[in-house]
Amino acid sequence: MKVNRPLNFTSNRINTIYYNDVHSSIKHLDSFLEAHDEFCKTNKNDTNLTLCGGDLFLDINSNNEIVAKKLGPITDAISAGNHDIEAGKHFWDLIKNFNLHNKFLSTNTIFTQPTTLKPLPKSKIIERNGHKIGLIGVSPLDFNNLSHSLTQRKQIVDVLPFDKTIELVRKEVNDLEKQGANKIFLLAHTGNYNKITNQDFYKTFAKIGGIDVIIGGHDHFETDRWEVSERGEPVKIVATGKSDTHTFGQNLDYMGILNLEFDDNGALIKEKCNNKFYKLEKSTNHSNENTVYKLKSPLPKGDSLTENTQIGSLVSDSNLWYVNTHTKGEKADFAFVNAGTIRDNFDNINVTTQDIKNVVPFTTSTLIKTKLTKEQIINTLNWCAQSTSFGKITPGLMHVSGMEYTVKPDLTVSDVHILNQDGSIKYKLNDFSNDHKFTVAYDVFLATGVAGLVDIKKDIQNDKDIEFFEVSRQDALLEYLTKCPNIYDYEKERIHKLPIIIQC
Repeated sequence: MKVNRPLNFTSNRINTIYYNDVHSSIKHLDSFLEAHDEFCKTNKNDTNLTLCGGDLFLDINSNNEIVAKKLGPITDAISAGNHDIEAGKHFWDLIKNFNLHNKFLSTNTIFTQPTTLKPLPKSKIIERNGHKIGLIGVSPLDFNNLSHSLTQRKQIVDVLPFDKTIELVRKEVNDLEKQGANKIFLLAHTGNYNKITNQDFYKTFAKIGGIDVIIGGHDHFETDRWEVSERGEPVKIVATGKSDTHTFGQNLDYMGILNLEFDDNGALIKEKCNNKFYKLEKSTNHSNENTVYKLKSPLPKGDSLTENTQIGSLVSDSNLWYVNTHTKGEKADFAFVNAGTIRDNFDNINVTTQDIKNVVPFTTSTLIKTKLTKEQIINTLNWCAQSTSFGKITPGLMHVSGMEYTVKPDLTVSDVHILNQDGSIKYKLNDFSNDHKFTVAYDVFLATGVAGLVDIKKDIQNDKDIEFFEVSRQDALLEYLTKCPNIYDYEKERIHKLPIIIQC
């Protein structure tokens, strides 16, 4: 039973509209706004909250201002996600320009050197219909492993480790209760699990006591479960994302509505609480945008993390084409594209600039050309294939252009071939020694060695083998489609997966 909680509220019911991992996508934005407006009108006499589990923004993206303007005013609190924080000064400018300083919360971000930027609030209290609602934010604990930043942004802002974060969250809960908060929500942009230590982040937060609801995010997986605190209180944990019933879970394609009811002691009544996920349809406000490319047919949908997809091949082709068109030296043999870069699909024949932004929204991580040995290539493909067995798939299969390979049932790769433009085999990697180097195109983010990709990590400050291209994958895809070179066959499967044969 909860302790020291004033019971001065006029109703025991709170409705919560929640969302997470928007990544500045505006594809479903108007649909979300319509659904949000309709819900609030229908339940205008209730206590309604709107909460975001982090990553409202993405990088230094042109859609950030639109998202800030439309979602900022209606959202009560947002946890600061990795894609928010890593935008550095741009993120703080958005907060200032759109009056969001009391919206973004984070207990565990710190400045590691003097700066003119203001720290984010750790928590706040909202008073509504007699409720004193406490809200706490938590930023991702793996920020340093995920940040695209190679500039001063990463050195200025850091995220504290898990043990310290738990300590700080516990302190915030105690402080909010002393201020009279009778409901406490934790916005945790941490994901469910640490796949290395198998630490259940949400469960550990719930154990603290005093937290009623955890709104999650970051891992893009749908969550709807209960835990019990160290005080014996039920804790509701939710997040929108990928599930068994749908294959996508980010960019505001789903929203959640949580109806909460509390007993007279301030504890949640599990039998009377209800959570539902709602799929949002693409808004039509951008249908009049100029078409930059016309496909033969919409691209088949697929999971780029775990399988060969046409959109993965098309993005990879654009990277290889761009580098080889603009290089000052020898051309690249092939291109690597990590699955996490690909955030959408071309669902319509007419491809617009907005569609391109949705598919490859990152703009600060730019393309490079460098060299890799046979061993580095094989190790990278192996690591990516094996990641598909992790609880949280990171980084997922590596998409390629100018290459094909096979994933065996034991999740190792074989038959790695570099291809000619007509799809015929140019080189079989097995025919070369480990000392031979091949020329490859990928981006600065991959060159940081994130997500276990240590074999393609580069010293980008000093490596003379690197040629830099001041364009993002978004730029490359736009130019590729605009000029319509039609060099590669993106419909041809490049990642072959052998089936597991069950012995009878």
